[in-house]
Amino acid sequence: MKITIAPEILENYPGTHIGWLYAHVIVEAKNDYVEALKSELPRIVQEYGLSKTEELSKHPRIANWRKIYSAMGVKPSSYRCSLEALLRRVIKGENIWNVSSVVDCYNCVSVMTLLPMGAYDAYKFKGDLALRYGKEGEVFIPLGSGEEIPVKESHIVYADEEKICCWLWNHRDSRLCAVTQETKDALFFVDAAYESDAPDVEKALDLLSCHLEAIRCKVKAKGIINKDTPQASVINISLGC
Repeated sequence: MKITIAPEILENYPGTHIGWLYAHVIVEAKNDYVEALKSELPRIVQEYGLSKTEELSKHPRIANWRKIYSAMGVKPSSYRCSLEALLRRVIKGENIWNVSSVVDCYNCVSVMTLLPMGAYDAYKFKGDLALRYGKEGEVFIPLGSGEEIPVKESHIVYADEEKICCWLWNHRDSRLCAVTQETKDALFFVDAAYESDAPDVEKALDLLSCHLEAIRCKVKAKGIINKDTPQASVINISLGC
């Protein structure tokens, strides 16, 4: 299986760095270690100088993602990157979504590193995966809903050879490849669209590895793709390595 950044993405966002991590996972409904990580998030967000939701749009990383969402033709105050959605919940004193130990874990790391993250059940992919622009006639089937959302050519998506896996770069995942308690192997992503954020991608992968290992997951491979290396081969899923 290969993961690729499409040339059109790199033309418009040459600073794009996508961190990827492949792991055998043990997915629980809840985990004490992850709950402890969640309890630290308000302090971490405060240390970043973020105490009001009104301040988020002024933070360089959120401002940059909002520019990207505007370029995709959607209103960034209505369609937020995954990082902004998480930060808003923490600032308002709400728990991040209680989905599962693995999903909650990478959401915590996303807040800790101020980088959007996602994860998918590796066995639900069909063929190779790409970060690319949408195609005419494609539809997106979101997690938590049976609706079908038309995909526009201005939308950036993660997609395999038969479906959209994540819509608007990192706004919303598809239910067709979501991590569940039955997931045994997962592929994680860390998104950076600008060169200024790139140095933190490797740090985020290392931190994610550490916390996944702490909840009995086994990291098998990881790496970064960018304009210099726009494609990577991931562990051969069919071998169950």
